[in-house]
Amino acid sequence: MPFPLKSALKDKFSYYLFLLIIVLGVFLRLYHYFINRSLWLDEGYLASSLLNFNFQQLLTKPLDYQQKAPIGFLLIVKLFLNIFGHNEYGLRIVPLLSGLLSILIFIPVTKYFLKRTGILVAMAILCISPAFIYHSVEIKQYSTELLCSILSFYLFIKYRTLNGFKEIIIWSLGGSITLWFSFSAIFILGGIGLGLSIYYLIKKQWNILFKSLIPFIIWLISFILLFVFFINKTPDAEWVVNWFRFYGDFMPLPPKSVLDLSWFFTSFYRMLDYPMGLLWNFVESGTQTHFYTPFIKMPFLPFILLGAGIYFSFKKSLQNFNVLVFPLLLVLLASGLELYPLTERFWLFLTPIFMLLIGIGLDCLIRSKPLKIIIVFLLLISLVIQSFQSITNSATFYKHKKSYQKESFDMINKEFKAGDAVYVYWNELPGFKVYSNLKKYKFNAIEGQDFRWNSKNLAEYNAKLDSDFKKIKNNKRVWVIFNNKFLSNVGDPISMPKWYYENKNLPAANLKTELSKIGKFIKTSNTADVSVYLYQITNQPNKINP
Repeated sequence: MPFPLKSALKDKFSYYLFLLIIVLGVFLRLYHYFINRSLWLDEGYLASSLLNFNFQQLLTKPLDYQQKAPIGFLLIVKLFLNIFGHNEYGLRIVPLLSGLLSILIFIPVTKYFLKRTGILVAMAILCISPAFIYHSVEIKQYSTELLCSILSFYLFIKYRTLNGFKEIIIWSLGGSITLWFSFSAIFILGGIGLGLSIYYLIKKQWNILFKSLIPFIIWLISFILLFVFFINKTPDAEWVVNWFRFYGDFMPLPPKSVLDLSWFFTSFYRMLDYPMGLLWNFVESGTQTHFYTPFIKMPFLPFILLGAGIYFSFKKSLQNFNVLVFPLLLVLLASGLELYPLTERFWLFLTPIFMLLIGIGLDCLIRSKPLKIIIVFLLLISLVIQSFQSITNSATFYKHKKSYQKESFDMINKEFKAGDAVYVYWNELPGFKVYSNLKKYKFNAIEGQDFRWNSKNLAEYNAKLDSDFKKIKNNKRVWVIFNNKFLSNVGDPISMPKWYYENKNLPAANLKTELSKIGKFIKTSNTADVSVYLYQITNQPNKINP
């Protein structure tokens, strides 16, 4: 899997620019890995099972908090945890290695599909775009799924000719194993298989069609076994489907209105932002949104290049066109059937297709060298600035996922005194349980109960909340920590129970009001997602001398 030769990139400058892009991609991933940012709540949900389950339990038990992840991913992360110990670096090593391998394996993929400018642009998007960097150090499966997509295209390039028995075996086993590390690989491999089969039928290439059925059937058998023994045991809960349906993340099938048709523009527009990083989001535009806001973020350029890439891919090679387009068609069909949502991270595994199509469009559409330089600059300027900002100001790096759980728990641990109590509100318990496993704090926290579902109104809720507070009334001080960003629990219907979410005082203001009945407020620490309050207990029960 050698780097592109200088002849492929035409000149020495392009070659050294290519090497610089690779170095930047590796550096950015390692940098964010070693700064060791706090796990955010969604990472904590999956980390809970990885930290507490053994290998057998990962194979046989449903994951905590209704999480789902490919069994191969879970087992290899657990292996690294056993090697490196229970810490954040051990949790994140598999996503990091997936991110680094994605860069290396994408090199021969770009060499096959693209020319000089396309190679540089596709590699730059993968190496420097913030989303790819972010997910390379997130303890979720998305970085590994991206790797599996790239690996699927690499296997196609390497073994598509099926000249010998060895190639058939390697392609069959490679695709079959990939499925166990990535749920989404079925779309990529299925699309490749379907696209190639249709191509061979059109071209009447019967010999290679029949030979290619061997790996395709073996992939299908592998997926069936995976589905029967693992995926089918943890079916999607109805609340998950309702959640994505509510936010419009499923493709309308069929589109029945102008609003339905607008889904395609909106979804692909958002995809250009996250995960591709191509929209001009490097300038803060304030909180007010105008009708023209989407248009000043320069979506036209990537849209035009995508369209050109589809056209020229079809014109130049029907085989390559089928291989790139059919996986996308399968995903859209699955989304229309409400089997796969299309939003943010769920696009990640498809991005190699978009990067290649943009590269093809750029290679074939723009002939003038000066114009090409301008186009490349306009296309990549946003992701370069955003990645630079991720180092100079890490708080802005995907700030909607930025968490300060670790910092908040560490602060309490540092300032905790004898006679103190720590009370964790129910919506911060997942994060606390994970970090208490990782860090071994010197305090034992009182775990708040979720009284929402057995209360009819706020008064009844507060009466039950008081039963929690009785556990801290004998202490001198109490540290109270709660999550002010994630106000529901896994599996909750949206905005239910109604009385809880219609009340603007819940949970923060109400919690502070109730605490003021037993204590005096001393200090606070507020972050983007976690708030900590310290109270001096004043309303202590009278002690009865024996």
